[in-house]
Order: sequence, then C-alpha cells, then structure tokens
Amino acid sequence: MDPLLRQRLVGTVVLVALGIVFWPLIFVTPEIHEPIILQPISQRPAIDQTPIPEPESYESVVASKLPELPENPPQVQESADTQTRTDAGAGSLAALPDSDAVAVPQPRTTPPSDDPLVDEQGLAIFYVLQVATVGSASRADELVEGLRARGYKAFSNRYVRVDDELFRIQIGPNAERAPLMRLKPEIDAALKVDSQILRYKQ
Repeated sequence: MDPLLRQRLVGTVVLVALGIVFWPLIFVTPEIHEPIILQPISQRPAIDQTPIPEPESYESVVASKLPELPENPPQVQESADTQTRTDAGAGSLAALPDSDAVAVPQPRTTPPSDDPLVDEQGLAIFYVLQVATVGSASRADELVEGLRARGYKAFSNRYVRVDDELFRIQIGPNAERAPLMRLKPEIDAALKVDSQILRYKQ
C-alpha cells in the first residue's frame, strides 16, 4: 500500500477515536443530579409504659369458689393444747394396751350417734383424739412411733404459737366420736393428760 495512503488512514482512525472519546465531554450536556437532602431523624415513638396487670391464674379463680377448710374454734384448740401438754416419752406408753383390745367394735344396741356427717359447707366431718402436745420434734416422733407400734393411727402436726414451736399428737381421723371415746381413758392414764376430741382439719 502506498505509504501516504496508509498514513492518512491511520490519521483518520486516530481522529475518529479521539472524537468518540471527547465528543461527550464537549457536546453532551452533563446530567444535573438533585442534591441529596438529609431528612431530620424522626422522634422516638411513644411507648405506653402502663404496668400490665398479672394474668389471672387458674388457682386464683378457683380458690375464691372453694369452701373454707374447717378450723376448730381458737378457744377449743387452746384448751386442748393446755390439757394435753406433756413431757412424756415413748416409755410412758408401756402400760397402754394395743388398739385392738381397746377400740374393738361394739355391737350396736342404740341407733348411730347424732353427730352430723357434713357441715354447712357440705364438707365431711371427721374427728381426732388429741392425746399430747410437746415442744420437741424428736419427742413427737417418738410418741407417734410408740402409738403406731401399738396399732393406733397416730400422727403429729407442727404449729407455732407466738415464738413457741409445738407439736400436736393426734389419733384418727374417725367419722364417729364413739371409737375415740373408748380410747380416751387408756390414753389419759398412760400419758397423764386429759385428751380431747376435736374436729379433724388438714
């Protein structure tokens, strides 16, 4: 190819390339972008901080509808605690006969007692014989074990009076007073107390 023609072709290509590069810079109007405007930070949302009431529990709904548990009148219970207060231990039960010999069922010669079977709330009424009141858990356990060894359905209940911790030892429960009344003379003689028949309470 003729060198002169080649130089012209190369020059033409270079000019076209330069035109492509610089054309937008010279003849094309640049786009004007909107300035970025920062919006002020919105205020914190108001939160209701009113205390939420505790959900109503099943126990609270039912508890108000349940009958009150039976209680012996305070004067009656205090009198029983006084009459049965003792320092006796299991050794005092040596002369106490077995329950089978004392509480053997007697043939009925009279109608059943008039003791009510239920109270005004419809709760069953049971009775216990309070045989002792002691101030020591170990002595209470000793008496209970001694009575059970002789066949008596004995148990103890702890209670606090002012600052004094005491334990009541009771026999039962029984639906009738009569069987407990047959036990009373033997218990009183063995423990040197005046045992009392009370309504059983859980």
